[in-house]
Amino acid sequence: MKESLQERVRLAQIRSGVEPQVGFTQLNLPTLDVFETAVSFAPDCNPLQAHEALATAFGQKAGTGRFLFRADSAIAGRYWVRSVLPWKTPPEGALSALEPKRIVTQLADGLMYHFSLDVCVGAVHLADGRKHVRPYTSGAEFEAWFSASGKEFGYQTIMQGASLRALRFVHQGTNYRIDYAAIEGALEIRDTELLTRRLLRGFGSHRRLGLGMLKLQS
Repeated sequence: MKESLQERVRLAQIRSGVEPQVGFTQLNLPTLDVFETAVSFAPDCNPLQAHEALATAFGQKAGTGRFLFRADSAIAGRYWVRSVLPWKTPPEGALSALEPKRIVTQLADGLMYHFSLDVCVGAVHLADGRKHVRPYTSGAEFEAWFSASGKEFGYQTIMQGASLRALRFVHQGTNYRIDYAAIEGALEIRDTELLTRRLLRGFGSHRRLGLGMLKLQS
């Protein structure tokens, strides 16, 4: 029988010396079993620099299944991190880093959650053999995308609202601007396996800039 994504995560944690979690796992209920932490770099640290340090700490790039991160909305240089396994040592260059805390969230079909998501999606085109995304230009387009993606990603939207945002920073003398949307609302889980995959891998483009991490709160 094919292992579920949650079983593969649990096996990876055991192999890394992480003790099995008591609670939902013993009851065989679907869960999201991850570690969360916050790390602070210098206030002028940009997302690419933060990602480089985090990718070195975790041994993989963001969005490949090992970790995701997002910028703190209030404090420059601080990033929130979700990972399958805790880092063995904090990222190089960090001014401070909280000890990774294990967070186990029950995920079952029919449960409703408040959600928030900073995401970049839009029309995709190929140029010079590379995929480029032209972000949507209205909140309504982002909302329509999120609702339409529910079947593919394992949820049904109950209510939502999207506001347009822009990520601006300078890296190695180049000015960057990434347009995205902050989407908030309520959703109902329809397929825990599909949704777990997105909770670990993220949504949309530019996950290496701190976008795409879905937050759930019951």
